[in-house]
Amino acid sequence: MKFDTIKSFNEYTNVRGPKHEFIDIGAYPPDFLLSSNPVYPNFYRISIKYGLEDDKEKGYMYFSSPNQSIEWKTDTPWNGYFINITKDLISNNQHLKYSFLNYGLHEALTLKKEEEIIITQHFRAALEEYNKEVFSKDLLLAYCNLIFAHVSEFYRRQFGERKEQYNKIVKDFFSLLDNYYARHEKSIDIIQPSVNYFAKKLNVTPNYLSDLVKFYTGKPALEHIHLHIVEAAKSLLILKKNTVSEIAYQLGFEYPNYFSRLFRKVTGKSPTGYTNQ
Repeated sequence: MKFDTIKSFNEYTNVRGPKHEFIDIGAYPPDFLLSSNPVYPNFYRISIKYGLEDDKEKGYMYFSSPNQSIEWKTDTPWNGYFINITKDLISNNQHLKYSFLNYGLHEALTLKKEEEIIITQHFRAALEEYNKEVFSKDLLLAYCNLIFAHVSEFYRRQFGERKEQYNKIVKDFFSLLDNYYARHEKSIDIIQPSVNYFAKKLNVTPNYLSDLVKFYTGKPALEHIHLHIVEAAKSLLILKKNTVSEIAYQLGFEYPNYFSRLFRKVTGKSPTGYTNQ
């Protein structure tokens, strides 16, 4: 089931109607829908929930992006707050475009107590403004930006504290990357490696993978992929057995000029210039 508007999703989940078509802030009501099969809200959802998982004292934050599948099942009503915000509003306010908004529900942020207090205060302040008879959209966006900035910092803290868990994801990414062309060398329909491909293999979202890799290496996943492609290209160019176009196709590029552009961007030279040096 797809929900194109915040209003229709609120009706489905027993939440009062939004006061604005582009943004909605609220507290989970006691009669919030306790379970749902996969649904697809066409907007961003940001929520903080208390008393979940193994540690009932901790708060957890969850994020879903437009048209991402979400489902849930709980025996007791949730305690917490939420923000629904449309992709148009995010697009028109680039300072709100944080990568974690696309992490997905299964890549939650576990809040320390002091972090939970900070986030809760901002949610309550935003909700107090939203509940006014005439509220300020600019103030609501400022509160959102404040919440998002804190969340970004808290995720970096979480990345640093869960080194064993996250290092495995990063290690598996590089293992898949190093073996990508070996696994596909006999394939006639090889495609250019992408962050989406590796994220799917690792069962995480692309933004989450890229941020993890960048946290531990200083470079996002896409940059590592491009460097790997160029190194593979260099090995083939040195052999001088194939044309630049043939090598581009071997590496999964649909258009050779895209390959040449990437090679020049990374090395400062064209593939032909590299071969003739």
